[in-house]
Amino acid sequence: MSLQFIIGGSGSGKTHVLYENLIKCSMENPEGKFFAIVPEQFTMQTQKDIVTMHPRHGVRNIDIVSFERLAYRIFEELAVETPAVLDDMGKSLVLRKVAAARKKNLRLFGSHLEQSGFIGELKSMLSELFQYGISGETIREMADSADSAMLRQKLSDMSELYEGFREYTRERFIAQEEILDILCRVLPKSRLIRGSVVTLDGYTGFTPVQYRLLELLLTCCRQVVVTVTMPPEENPYREKPIQNLFHMSSHTVCRLTDLASGAGRDKDILLTGPCRRFQNSPALSAIERGLFRPWAGRFEGEQGDSLLLHEAENPIGEIQFVCTEIQHLVKEKGYRYRDIAVVTGALPDYSGELARQFQENGIPCFLDSKKNILSNPVVELLRAALEAITENFSYESMFRYLKTGMVTEEKEKLSRLENYVKAMGIRGFKRWSASWDRTYKDGERLNLEELNEFKDSLLRPFLPLKEVFSDRQSTVREMTAALAEFLESVEAEKRLSRWEKAFHEMGEAELEKEYSQVYGLVMDLFDRLAALLGDETVSRREYAQILDAGFAEIQVGLIPAVVDRVVTGDLTRTRLSHVKALFFIGVNDGIVPGAARRGGILTEAERRILKERGVELAPTAREEGFLERLYLYLVMTKASDFLYLTWSQTSSAGKSLRPSSLIGQVKKLFPELRETRMDQYREAALSAPAGRRTLIAGLRDLEHAVSRPEFLELYRHFYTDEDKREETKRLVEAAFHVYEDKGIGRTAAQKLYSPILRGSVTRMERYAACAYAHFLSFGLELRERREYELAAADLGNLFHSSIDLFFKTMQEEGRSFRQLDDRERKELVSRCVSEVTREYGNTVVSDTARNEYLGRRGYLGRRVERITDRTVWALTEQLKKGDFEPAGFELTFTPADNLKAMKIPVSRTEAVHLQGRIDRMDLCEDGDKLYVKIIDYKTGKTKFELTELFYGLQMQLVVYLDAAMEKEQRRHPDKQVLPAGIFYYNIADPMVEKTEEMSEEEKEAEILRTLRMNGLVNSRAEAISHLDRRIETESDVIPVAYKAGIIQEAKSSVANEKRFLAMTGFVNQKIKAMGREILDGRITVDPYKKGEKTACDYCPYHGICGFDLKTKGYGFRRFKPMKPEAVWEEIEKSVEEDEQETLETEGGEAAEWE
Repeated sequence: MSLQFIIGGSGSGKTHVLYENLIKCSMENPEGKFFAIVPEQFTMQTQKDIVTMHPRHGVRNIDIVSFERLAYRIFEELAVETPAVLDDMGKSLVLRKVAAARKKNLRLFGSHLEQSGFIGELKSMLSELFQYGISGETIREMADSADSAMLRQKLSDMSELYEGFREYTRERFIAQEEILDILCRVLPKSRLIRGSVVTLDGYTGFTPVQYRLLELLLTCCRQVVVTVTMPPEENPYREKPIQNLFHMSSHTVCRLTDLASGAGRDKDILLTGPCRRFQNSPALSAIERGLFRPWAGRFEGEQGDSLLLHEAENPIGEIQFVCTEIQHLVKEKGYRYRDIAVVTGALPDYSGELARQFQENGIPCFLDSKKNILSNPVVELLRAALEAITENFSYESMFRYLKTGMVTEEKEKLSRLENYVKAMGIRGFKRWSASWDRTYKDGERLNLEELNEFKDSLLRPFLPLKEVFSDRQSTVREMTAALAEFLESVEAEKRLSRWEKAFHEMGEAELEKEYSQVYGLVMDLFDRLAALLGDETVSRREYAQILDAGFAEIQVGLIPAVVDRVVTGDLTRTRLSHVKALFFIGVNDGIVPGAARRGGILTEAERRILKERGVELAPTAREEGFLERLYLYLVMTKASDFLYLTWSQTSSAGKSLRPSSLIGQVKKLFPELRETRMDQYREAALSAPAGRRTLIAGLRDLEHAVSRPEFLELYRHFYTDEDKREETKRLVEAAFHVYEDKGIGRTAAQKLYSPILRGSVTRMERYAACAYAHFLSFGLELRERREYELAAADLGNLFHSSIDLFFKTMQEEGRSFRQLDDRERKELVSRCVSEVTREYGNTVVSDTARNEYLGRRGYLGRRVERITDRTVWALTEQLKKGDFEPAGFELTFTPADNLKAMKIPVSRTEAVHLQGRIDRMDLCEDGDKLYVKIIDYKTGKTKFELTELFYGLQMQLVVYLDAAMEKEQRRHPDKQVLPAGIFYYNIADPMVEKTEEMSEEEKEAEILRTLRMNGLVNSRAEAISHLDRRIETESDVIPVAYKAGIIQEAKSSVANEKRFLAMTGFVNQKIKAMGREILDGRITVDPYKKGEKTACDYCPYHGICGFDLKTKGYGFRRFKPMKPEAVWEEIEKSVEEDEQETLETEGGEAAEWE
């Protein structure tokens, strides 16, 4: 019974000496028993090392075990029956159940149980209590004596959970951390361990329960040998302060020495002098001797190239450097990939790019990390299915479920199904299970029979699952069984198997491994749920939370696919051995050393309070900070030949970064050492994929790339390779791509549109804005997915319909606008809004869930009613000020009316046939003259602009005026039909600032002035007078102002009848030209730009057209601003030229109003 230490710095050969002595002793004493205890993740490597070192290449009487494996060996020897062991997943499942059951007693934690990750924090705290041997009684005592109310409440809640956990698991389960506690109780009875030799290697320190076990081993074993990492010259027998690099090592030596006071002490082996690992690298030896030692001097020897610092632009650049240097080591220095390792303090941030670039460069790699399965399709399927049941088949949960790839592979049908569900607002199981028989606008071509069959096939596996989860008496076992049957019904295992094979064919070893394991892991979780909570009754929401807690704990561990590979890992978990070259990447501030990560249930201050009271828990963040330096020391001394430290100037997101303080530590030891950058470093030996990527990057920045010989050589290599030449040509063409409008040709256009181009004026305005947007919208008929929601268009329709119904009702009831009082108007408005809302159809407005919101008493109902009332008030007041009477509401014009304005010939066989609807037309008879006024209601802030009309963006009012006048001329052949004006009325309920002196009448006059129509007015005095008889200086009704009886051009928007005629001719001519271009197949990507306004501003086709100002050939059509008089001159000139051409070619004559 004796204790012996083997003490030496990192790389001094402690492990080699330990196993050399162990092998020698085991061979001298073949009947003896020998145990080599190492951390769990190092057992395989240790077996390999001892077998390799052993002269007979065997370990007959040497057992390589971890503490846990040793426990099970002794349990087996003594026939100790232990309850089932709860790992982290099991603890989370039980904790979720216990916390839910005792929620009322958890005065602090109770409100946080639904918070994401909180159960995980509780589980970590519980594990810590077990690991450090703290009992429930101790927790209660700590709570009772705590001065802080917050700490007292935390400990009280923790005690409640601890007791609940113990009560639930008593005699059925034990926590994994309790295994060593049981081992301590039975170890003295073991003959297997008695008289044996036990070695411990690879530990930086021990937990309290491990120290208890070691104390027992010292009394039972013949010899216990422990390796300690610490240079002997730094006096390991005296405990160092926490700030010292080797505090933990010296603490281990002193603590074990105290425990061995009753046992013998063998002479320790002190490994002094130069470390054997660095015998060929003085610079790395200097790192071992001087890192984190304030007294260390600067390195004076030959530095060589064994230590290199490299600064990259970003993490991608770091990894490119690593790939380049690994290829150099392998190809030029004859290294094997297994001689090389990569470590980082931010493995999750680097792992994806590392895997991608290693694969591109043909570097075999093993990523030493565990991956959770939350994003795996089968897990997502189960979570989404439960969410759908819990959320009563909401849109979000159903399509989360349907899009997992585990339910259906018919993507086109699924898209049509989603379109229907979104457009029709399908929500709830009742709607999903009913037959769908209604359609929506643009959905007329849907095959509802086929859609229903597809929908029912998707629902079928769901029904048994829903039945079980809807029964409040269902137990956890029954719910779990239902989920297992559900997975079987959707053939989840077969689908995963197909994906596994696909990943194998693609060479995606990690994904192949994940998909091969995940189904079994899920089934294992189901078994545990049934075993742990089987007969418990929980709500379906609680069950979903328990299941989530289980999924969060499942991690897929990967086994290296090949022996000769680069190991990539983190600073603490990854165990490295026999490494010749080490790349330490991501050495940036905030990553190395890492930011304080303790957090959790207890704060740092609370942990310090407990420590001062003699309660030992896991290291605080401050203690972990000092301990991290030891891990850095161990990592940086793993390589025997080369150490590379790299860092980035910016993060992947472009955020500026600083190098870690570790770089300063290294530069302090090596003041002459200078970092390199990629452009200063050796030329990369690129693999084909990496070379292609480099070529593409160069082509993107050709101006600078052509000056680099290596780029030209790379291009030459790809172009002269017959297998790569065609692709290289395509890459060059893409780099020099210039957009060219090639159109679709007349033949395709004729088939797509037919020779008779049918549509609205809005269609032609869309073409004027951008020909390609017109092609996508009216040629390919691409539409944004229709949403079942109250959009701006719905509000506009409500206002339009309510106003229209108001005026029609007035006419039908024979009521006069001029004699309508406020009370009558408000009552009629209320009636009309209610009727329109009620009869709106199969839209969101009629959804029962929103009736209260939309009804008269709802917010939106009140708003629609208020604004509609304000609108009809203003419109009737405007009518009262003039002589016009409404003659038509929502008047439609179609080609069937045979109006020239709506049937515009393009050629002898082609034409544009327009259709449209006028919101309101007013008429005024004056002797033999008939004046026509056109009004279009707008819910925005539309303003009539001559320049927009000139460029074809605002033609609607003019076309409607032309059609209305032609129609009225037919009805009144004995009258001269003249234009009075075309107007936009912007629907609003404006607020005006009311002063104390302002009367109610003045306030209403100001509102009416704000609601004045805008547009274009016939400048004939009689027309203006009929529109507003009361103009003195400026009209409240139309955009006309007088000064000394003369129209003020600057404040008015007027035109004489000749110009009105020219304007209609110009618009007709514009539409004809557009129709010819459309039928010629023109689909140019040519959006306009007018000031800051562009055709792209609200265009839904951004992701399709490819419009990019950086690409040659693309550009805006610049619509320059023009003064009204300049516009009229251009319009009149264009019409005159067109009339002259018509006279010359057809012998026709221009039409006139007079």
